Amino acid sequence: MLEAFEDALDFSEQVVCVTGAAQGIGETVAASFAEAGASVVVADIDADAAATTAEAIGAAHGTETLAVGVDVSDSDEARAMVETAVAELGGLDVLVNNAGVAGAQRFRDSEPEDWDRKIGVSLYGTLNCTSAALPELVDRSGVVINYASSSYRGNDPGLAVYGAAKAANRSFTKTLAKEVGSDGVRVNCVCPGTVRTPATEAFVEQYADELPESYALDRIGEPADVAAAVVFLASDAAAWITGETLHVDGGYSRR
Repeated sequence: MLEAFEDALDFSEQVVCVTGAAQGIGETVAASFAEAGASVVVADIDADAAATTAEAIGAAHGTETLAVGVDVSDSDEARAMVETAVAELGGLDVLVNNAGVAGAQRFRDSEPEDWDRKIGVSLYGTLNCTSAALPELVDRSGVVINYASSSYRGNDPGLAVYGAAKAANRSFTKTLAKEVGSDGVRVNCVCPGTVRTPATEAFVEQYADELPESYALDRIGEPADVAAAVVFLASDAAAWITGETLHVDGGYSRR
């Protein structure tokens, strides 16, 4: 039984594309798939950082990697990303829509241009990349992994727009899973709590004493916690799981 489970987590001969993968959670997700044998597309708006990360992952795990500079909020760039992955690596089996933009700001103090970037990356990025990848994923019975956030619950003042985008990703996941299930494509979503990354470092340091109190496991998350969930949901070990949102949040409960 254990051997069968290990085989189910083997991504050899598969191609995985992770957006927002130059650092933080996305970097760890990309590295985890490479460790499991996949060829990995490291996609990020920072093309230079993506190249550095892709090179490091390839050297560490001996797998083929490809760096792609992409603004996922632009549908043409998302389509070009997928076309490049297919042309260079031979196909696409897993799309991980990791890219997102938060940035705390009270809604009453915000303007439409402030919303555009958050929704453009966190929601439209998911839609753009998924739309571009679906034809290839249908051909290969592939997998889409989307991202929500604990902020979708509405507990985080200052993250109203970001939380709304992440709530939309949950709904999109459920509906799309029903639309493409008969094509053999699975669609799931991970919902992380607060995770220690370069983007959250200042926030984590500021509230280091209070944050663990909101989590049943008495700690905030690490990128590896989320990466493990993503790899599982993308693997054959989760072959009968689709349309679900997996909360990877250490038992989050706002106090």
